[in-house]
Amino acid sequence: MKTKKHVFWFLSLILFSFVSCTKDTDEQVKFLKTIDRTLDGGSKVTTSFSYQGSQISTIENSDSLKEFTYTMGLITAITTTNKASAIQTVVGYTYEGGKLKTVLSPNNYVVRYAHNADGTVTFEKFDISVANTETKIHHGILTFDKENLVKEEQTLDNQPSGVVTKYVVNYEYDEKTNPYSAITGYNKLLDQGGEISSNNYLVKTVENTIESNGQVISSATFYSNSFKYDESNYPKEKNSFVTIADKGLTVSEKIVYIY
Repeated sequence: MKTKKHVFWFLSLILFSFVSCTKDTDEQVKFLKTIDRTLDGGSKVTTSFSYQGSQISTIENSDSLKEFTYTMGLITAITTTNKASAIQTVVGYTYEGGKLKTVLSPNNYVVRYAHNADGTVTFEKFDISVANTETKIHHGILTFDKENLVKEEQTLDNQPSGVVTKYVVNYEYDEKTNPYSAITGYNKLLDQGGEISSNNYLVKTVENTIESNGQVISSATFYSNSFKYDESNYPKEKNSFVTIADKGLTVSEKIVYIY
């Protein structure tokens, strides 16, 4: 009897270990290696990713190379090289208390962020292309829910007198893993839109409203995504549709994710 009990517990232990290992494998963190994007008409673009540990080093396709610089675990610069012209642009990021404070494109623009007690983030963007001069381009607010960017509102400041132009983006998400979410510091980049969220957006609605002399003109663009997921709840395929309502135009693309 004692022998049978020993055998039973031994087999139970093996089974438990197997289940635990399987669960650990299923829940492992994954990093993108390539994205294959097929556009309307059949043209294909492949984007490759390289890393040092969990830090992103480069993102590259046939048109451009993006190189990332880290300081103390935070992304502090992205250098983009246009392969056709060899022109490089650098965008720098500064932080305060681990939260994004400014985004600076030298001789071009600067964005300043303020993190509010309710979890929203307000921002202002300035044109700095003229030496020693800042001209406000727009201001706005970002709203988050469950580590997802759910709303972005902008009001343009460089408009003629009497004209009010607003831009609102709303997102709706799945409950699966955003493949960018494992990249160290990527979720801090508030200028990257829905890519910084924990989940994948299914619907993105962009509304533009112009009010002038009592007249209101509105337009909207709709982005819808449908996903196929792997056994770890990471997207392996995305089919996207962009609908520009006022032009009656719909554009589609297919994206395949390789980890």
